[in-house]
Amino acid sequence: MIPQIQRRTPHFLIAIALGFSSATEALPRISSVDGDVQDGGTITISGSGFSSLNTDHILYDHVSNQEEYDNLSSGSVVPLDSGPWSQGTNKWGNPVTILRSGDLRTNNGSAVYYGEVKADLGWPRKLDGLSNRKIYASWWFKPNQKADNGGSNKFARIWDRSDGTGMRVSWTQMHMTYGPSGSSQTSWGTTQPNANEWNRLEINVDKDKNRITAWLNGQVAQNVGDLTEGNSSEGLSLAQIGFDPSDSNLYKGYSFRMTDIYVAPTPARVELSDSATWSPTSQREVLTPISWSDGKVSVKLNYLSLDPSESLYVYVFDGDGNVTQSGFPLCEKCPSKPQEVSIE
Repeated sequence: MIPQIQRRTPHFLIAIALGFSSATEALPRISSVDGDVQDGGTITISGSGFSSLNTDHILYDHVSNQEEYDNLSSGSVVPLDSGPWSQGTNKWGNPVTILRSGDLRTNNGSAVYYGEVKADLGWPRKLDGLSNRKIYASWWFKPNQKADNGGSNKFARIWDRSDGTGMRVSWTQMHMTYGPSGSSQTSWGTTQPNANEWNRLEINVDKDKNRITAWLNGQVAQNVGDLTEGNSSEGLSLAQIGFDPSDSNLYKGYSFRMTDIYVAPTPARVELSDSATWSPTSQREVLTPISWSDGKVSVKLNYLSLDPSESLYVYVFDGDGNVTQSGFPLCEKCPSKPQEVSIE
């Protein structure tokens, strides 16, 4: 029988929550989590302060979940005339390809993106035509070496105009450059993904708050508070994701794998973690949103690197990036690992 869950917050915990400060009351609050806790199952999260979100404009690209790639063999070039991405480095560098063997990050994966030297994807179709003033992106990145041979080497660009004449944000291994085209500012700070390991990169850009925050493996790598946007009214998009060195000759042996790319016009999202209290450096995964309102969110469970037999906790982020500080247990009676038995 498929395990089902129905968890409710005890009344005394609700009473305690109501006694918190106004800053705490502004945080999203979870009152129940119900549904099917199998991988791929749907759970519904009820509560308050979740903001609103149109899930039609969210891309969650696991590579293996893109039907346009179903008939592509390992080593095939990622198509840009169809699929989730509309641009790439096919003309200006090496094309991104699909790999179906080796380290696929999780046992559930069957493919990842692969790039060499200068290779990237960009402009997700899910964000076409929007006027969003925020953008959040999260992805997993495994390089074969550090980006420490010199130069300014971009992991991501966020633009609001595809011709590059609007606001431009570039995240490199040594700084963040940002602002209207032709008058950018610089925030210095090292971002150096570990070689031969899977690293989680995250970036949130908010025009209304004039802020850029970027994280590497849960640690804040950049925190910019003086973003100026220029005159463009077009929505923010992920113009480049991958690796773009300023001097390709310095990185002739560089390669990377990339997968589980989540891009949304707001930081509102649901994450699953192995920590009972919010910790950005815990083991955590973004869940796939299905429907979203201020008081109820439905998501598809994708455990990915998490072990479903362990204690796991649900967290909700609102449209301003605020997150529930205490995780809501995913399941009280989920199957657990058998206990080890030692024989004396």
